[in-house]
Amino acid sequence: MLIILKNFLTHYNMKKFILIVTIFGITALAFAQQAAGPAKSQFLFIIRFNTSFKPASKEVVQNNIKKWQEYMSGLAKSGNLAGGYRPDNDGVTISGTGKSVKSTPYMSEGELVSSVLIIKADNLDAAKAIADKCPIFEFGGSVEVRPITDMAGQ
Repeated sequence: MLIILKNFLTHYNMKKFILIVTIFGITALAFAQQAAGPAKSQFLFIIRFNTSFKPASKEVVQNNIKKWQEYMSGLAKSGNLAGGYRPDNDGVTISGTGKSVKSTPYMSEGELVSSVLIIKADNLDAAKAIADKCPIFEFGGSVEVRPITDMAGQ
C-alpha cells in the first residue's frame, strides 16, 4: 500500500493530492450532515407547581416521582433534553423601576416555577406534544412552552 501511495505521489504533485483529499473530505462531511437532517429548534419549558394542590397520599407522590424519572429519562434517551434546572424554593424577586425587593420567588395565581427544561424539537407542535406528557399536570401544574434563541452563542 505504501509503495502504491509513494508511486502516486511521485507521479502527481503533492498539492494536487492534498486538494483531492480535502475535496473528498468536504464532500463526505456534506453528505453526512444531510443524512443527519436539519438541526432541531430549542424550546423553554417553564414548569409551574400549583402551591394549593394537596396530593391524596404519599403513594400518589411516590408514583408521581417515578413518572418524573421516566419522563426525564425518556427525554434524555430520545435526545430531546438539552438541559434542565430545578430552582430552589428560596429566592428574591426584584421588580419595577424602583427595584423593589420581595424576599420570595415570583409566584403568580398560586403557581411557582418548579423546573425549567430546554427541549429540542422540530417545531412548536412537537414541543407541545412533549410537554403534554409532563407529570406536573397530575398535580394541577402547568407547562409554558416557548421557542428560544441562544443569545450567548452569537
